[in-house]
Amino acid sequence: MSKSNYFDVIVVGSGISGGWAAKEFCEKGLKTLVIERGKSVKHIKDYPTANLDPWEFEHRGQLTLAEKEENPIASKCYAFKEDAIHFFLKDNEQEYIQEKPFDWIRADAVGGKSLLWARQVQRWSDYDFEGPARDGFAVDWPIRYKDIELGIRM
Repeated sequence: MSKSNYFDVIVVGSGISGGWAAKEFCEKGLKTLVIERGKSVKHIKDYPTANLDPWEFEHRGQLTLAEKEENPIASKCYAFKEDAIHFFLKDNEQEYIQEKPFDWIRADAVGGKSLLWARQVQRWSDYDFEGPARDGFAVDWPIRYKDIELGIRM
């Protein structure tokens, strides 16, 4: 093997955790390889349900009884519903060996479950902390981003 085939770090999965880990390793100068088994997701094309209203789904966004029974583990995930089921690995597509309770719910896409973010993002930048003061309503935050940043570095 040539030296170009060696890596300091191999990250399995490009979801939120794997993606962040890879970023951190690269910034530290480590030669990093990210491997992913999920299918590629193309913007717009691979989001067939994104612009549908709830009443346009055959089951109003819910799972059928058969889908729940066939996927007792995956169906525990809040996002495993009619509008996003196409992003998940079904229970019969993966081996579950559980000696202790652990629900490993996996998305079948590059980026993992980061694609299933429920339209909510916690950003926590200076801009976010200053919202009430800037916008002139609500109660201002008692802390700022720099307060959290200092705590992280300690």
